[in-house]
Amino acid sequence: MAESKNKSSSRSKSPQKPESVNKKIQNGKEKKAKSKKGGKKGKKGFFSDFNSAMKDDFKGTFVILAVFFAICGALKTIHPVSICVSGSMIPVFYRGDILIASGWKKPNYDVGDIVMWKVGRSPTIVHRIISKTEDGHFLTKGDNNAADDTGLYHKYGHPQPTAGLTADMLGSQIVYHLPKIGYPIMLAKENMAITCIVSLAFSYLWTRYWKKEEVTIGEMAYNILSTVSVLMLAKRLEV
Repeated sequence: MAESKNKSSSRSKSPQKPESVNKKIQNGKEKKAKSKKGGKKGKKGFFSDFNSAMKDDFKGTFVILAVFFAICGALKTIHPVSICVSGSMIPVFYRGDILIASGWKKPNYDVGDIVMWKVGRSPTIVHRIISKTEDGHFLTKGDNNAADDTGLYHKYGHPQPTAGLTADMLGSQIVYHLPKIGYPIMLAKENMAITCIVSLAFSYLWTRYWKKEEVTIGEMAYNILSTVSVLMLAKRLEV
């Protein structure tokens, strides 16, 4: 009886595991579970990973589009932001400048206004109005060009180039510009292969070492596709 009492008392006096140890064990189990869960990420398949990356990116794209269309409505134009890639408006605008446009004054433009215009197959061109006729025709010219734009009207298929531009050939008016802000975008577009490699490397490092997740082939493919899409969109902003 005495021996059994000693055994029971020794058991009751055995040290208990502190709470901190229990927490560490629990945290270790959670980390293992997370690592196993992340390890299964690459087993979904190419298209599954591609679709997953696209869904994750959709929310951000939706917000950007919503903001863009809100700006279009506020400035009353479908081209509120452009990137200057020409030197025809030096010293007012330089290559890489971001141009902010507004359509609130259209078509009541005056001599001296800097406007966008487009004729036939021409790209969007930003030049200054240098004359205006009584019947509503406009003549434009780049500040850094020796001649007016009559030759450009003819080149791009204007039916009556010497008559000038009609109001429906004019776009929005440039109301503000941000010097050199668009230069990195312009360089990225002109060096598309390098831009894709840099974007892919950044995405890999961010996912692998910051988010601590496995990078899949499907995610890398989506990254390249989205980068090319953004660069092609940036090309439409050039004037």
